[in-house]
Amino acid sequence: MERKSWTVEVDGTEHEVVLEWTYWGGQRKLSLDGQLVHKSTIPMRWSSTQPFEIDGRPAVVRTRPRRMMSAWFVIDLEVDGQTVKPNAGAARWEIDDTGRETAAA
Repeated sequence: MERKSWTVEVDGTEHEVVLEWTYWGGQRKLSLDGQLVHKSTIPMRWSSTQPFEIDGRPAVVRTRPRRMMSAWFVIDLEVDGQTVKPNAGAARWEIDDTGRETAAA
């Protein structure tokens, strides 16, 4: 299972959002501050959207392949319509600011 995380501050409080995901098996687990907020299994569904709230603010995690049949994915977290920069260390999912695929350290 792959893992991607974000640290986001909402109204002065820091929160951790974590997505654990298998792209072949379609399992998704989305946690906020260690508490499960979404769980689903839909095999071979590479694109997904998981809306949730952080302290009453709208948030959404989106996954999509970088291109057709690619093992590289763009995974975004938005809070109040603003994209949040991910924490480092998500191999296979890292896309730099120019859109190039890069391997995480």
